[in-house]
Amino acid sequence: MNGSLSPQRLVLETLSKLSIQDNNVDLILATPPFSRLEKLYGSLVRLVGERKVPVCREMAVVLLANLAQGDSLAARTIAMQKGSVGNLLGFLEDSLAAAQFQQSPGALLQSQGAPFEPSSADMMRRAARALHAMARLEENRSEFTLYESRLLDLSVSPLMNSLVSHVICDVLFLIGQS
Repeated sequence: MNGSLSPQRLVLETLSKLSIQDNNVDLILATPPFSRLEKLYGSLVRLVGERKVPVCREMAVVLLANLAQGDSLAARTIAMQKGSVGNLLGFLEDSLAAAQFQQSPGALLQSQGAPFEPSSADMMRRAARALHAMARLEENRSEFTLYESRLLDLSVSPLMNSLVSHVICDVLFLIGQS
């Protein structure tokens, strides 16, 4: 599936590209029935947790971030999906781990065994913004309680992009208010 263009990958790519425009996000979110959107959110959260398919994983992050930022009901429903916060944090942690691996002295020698390429700062910012959109809602903050230490570790990592770290600090501030 990594190199092939499956129907799922084509749909994911199309939706993620469409979701870049706010008007399109509104159209996606307004498409009934709501149960279909819930299934979409669940599928996207699962894809973010799939380390073996980095392209689909990143497209799912884009789509989740754009949808969560587009509507509070979407942000609430995404937060209620099993593993949503953990998978987005895992995406950020995996990218930091890959960046750390690349900076290690033996990385060139071990490049065949490299876990994966680190995500761009923009992709990491999108994942952090998805978390921020969810944390803005008071009713979602309980979903973050188990993850405070992981958020803190990410926010103070020397390898973390400063813009991403700033968004994560905002998430920590929001969940600390509850």
